[in-house]
Amino acid sequence: MIKAYAKSDIGKVREINQDSFYISDSLSEVQLYMLADGMGGYNGGEVASRLAIQTAKNYIENNFKEIEKDRDSIIQLIGSSIEYANMVVYEKSKENKELEGMGTTLEICLIYNNKVFIGHVGDSRIYRIRKEFMRKLTQDHSYVQKLVKDGTITQEEAQHHPQKNMLMKALRL
Repeated sequence: MIKAYAKSDIGKVREINQDSFYISDSLSEVQLYMLADGMGGYNGGEVASRLAIQTAKNYIENNFKEIEKDRDSIIQLIGSSIEYANMVVYEKSKENKELEGMGTTLEICLIYNNKVFIGHVGDSRIYRIRKEFMRKLTQDHSYVQKLVKDGTITQEEAQHHPQKNMLMKALRL
């Protein structure tokens, strides 16, 4: 049995919370868990994260019954939902000058037939917790993570790097 919880914190810098999440009904055939952490402008991040969650959720729910239920089809569905959410966020950012440059991370965890499928963009993370063990399942799409992967800096140096919040991938312009 899966227990799902969501908790969000405004953080130390922002005036408004730019996080959004979705947890599906645990009794449904497909379990869907999503998280988005917005960025940009006064309310741009809040709009981007909410829009990304809404769009990807609707895309998956509207198209799941039409696809083959094999691994590749489900992975393709998740990827397409992320691409579609990116397009919707981008188009919305062009409609309003105050939303220009908005963006968001997006994490999707879809569970079907006891198998987990993940979609990931940005530096939010997906972990698996079993008993006392916690394992990170995603790699950050950040500049600093790239430096660590390339061996330019250590994991310890990454924690205090001045550009640790600079993303290489996000839903945005």
